[in-house]
Amino acid sequence: MFIRRLILFVLVILVLTACAPAVQGLTQLPDEGRQLVFILLAAGVTYLLLQLSALTGIDLKGYAPAIATALGPVIITILESYLQLIPPAFDNFVLTIIHLIVLLVGSLGTFFLVRRKPATLR
Repeated sequence: MFIRRLILFVLVILVLTACAPAVQGLTQLPDEGRQLVFILLAAGVTYLLLQLSALTGIDLKGYAPAIATALGPVIITILESYLQLIPPAFDNFVLTIIHLIVLLVGSLGTFFLVRRKPATLR
């Protein structure tokens, strides 16, 4: 009798652990989203430090990579904690939205970069 219960208990545990990834939901930001967060954070910190340098007269732009590197994982962790609140039924929709945001920001950045630097033929 004990062996049957033990076997049943092990089978239930195996079935529950096999189904766990299907019910877990979106827990991690895609790599493209992580890179976008790091790039936008580095650009924002650099801009902020350049503005502070202009106000104070002290050169602070050398601190931008260190501050962005320290703040990046914190912001990604906060975003991932909010992603876990989304029901698993909407995972594909949320991933599609994240990919569209990455494409939109990348294309806008390219558009403004190309518009600033005119092509020259030499």
